[in-house]
Amino acid sequence: MHQLLHDPVSARARSRSETVLTLTAVARLSATPMGLESFSPLRDHNYLLLDISGAQAVQGWIGLEALVSQLRLLPCPVIGVGTTASSMLLHGLDVLVPDLPSVAAMTTNIDAHPLAAMTLVQLLRHNQEATSGQGLFAESLAYASLQQGVEHRQVMQGYKRATAVQSKIDPPIVTERNNDELSITLNRPNARNAYSTAMRDSLYEALLLLKADCSLHRAVIRGEGSCFSIGGDLSEFGQVSDPSTAHAVRTSQSVSQLLLEQSARLEFRLHSACIGAGIELPAFASRVIATQNTFMQLPEITLGLLPGAGGTVSILERIGRQRTAYLALSARRINAATALEWGLIDEVI
Repeated sequence: MHQLLHDPVSARARSRSETVLTLTAVARLSATPMGLESFSPLRDHNYLLLDISGAQAVQGWIGLEALVSQLRLLPCPVIGVGTTASSMLLHGLDVLVPDLPSVAAMTTNIDAHPLAAMTLVQLLRHNQEATSGQGLFAESLAYASLQQGVEHRQVMQGYKRATAVQSKIDPPIVTERNNDELSITLNRPNARNAYSTAMRDSLYEALLLLKADCSLHRAVIRGEGSCFSIGGDLSEFGQVSDPSTAHAVRTSQSVSQLLLEQSARLEFRLHSACIGAGIELPAFASRVIATQNTFMQLPEITLGLLPGAGGTVSILERIGRQRTAYLALSARRINAATALEWGLIDEVI
């Protein structure tokens, strides 16, 4: 039985010393019975770096399709280093970056949380081929398993739990009807609209109202205060004691499923921070408008988790698997201009 490495320093030193492999070298490894088995969080390498700069010369290579199939089965991220890749080769890459300096943020996070990184890319591979409903189901199971996993527990043990912000008497969601339009406002400005259980339940009820009332032409969803939403309320993390219950909670009253069903009638208006759920939920809508100061981020891997508010479906659908994996593995922010260029949002005002 192989021991897991959860020391970020030793893991980082180990992975950074490895050579970026050429496609030919990976093909040679794959031709032997156990050639690629070292690429796993249970073995020697938490990720595979693949130099695709010369890949154009082998696009017609007869073994490429079989190799791509093997890459998609690896239990670790496959990171392509280069500027272009054929559609077939791209199918085998979890991330595509132009050069090695662009890899650093991702590999640091992968080495610190290799199980979360593995689960993320495996989920995105699955969801790329699955229906949206199947993807949401798989995401919930994957998230539940990581919630109870060693990496998330280690993070939370060293984490000073956030103090819950008192909500006074204000409802977490404010709804108002204006003729045939439903206005839905996230209403926890003192908590920067952190996505709490109460907010989730209230948003679910508001979306049920939209679903039930055919006279409503659309719903516009905003955030009150300094930003749209900073994502999941960290003061509530760890309150569900077992993964099966966590999965049941997410799938019994799924806000993501309702957003998916009502997408054509939804418009989100974003400003400033849109972190985690703060961009995963809006990405379901048919129209997303953001102010120029808006930024987006998926930081869940730093907690030993993956996006769990539907982002592995909604964001994947908007910007593709490689860019979704890049956001989630690097935990880097992107601004509104980049989000617009990628198709994550539809307009900047």
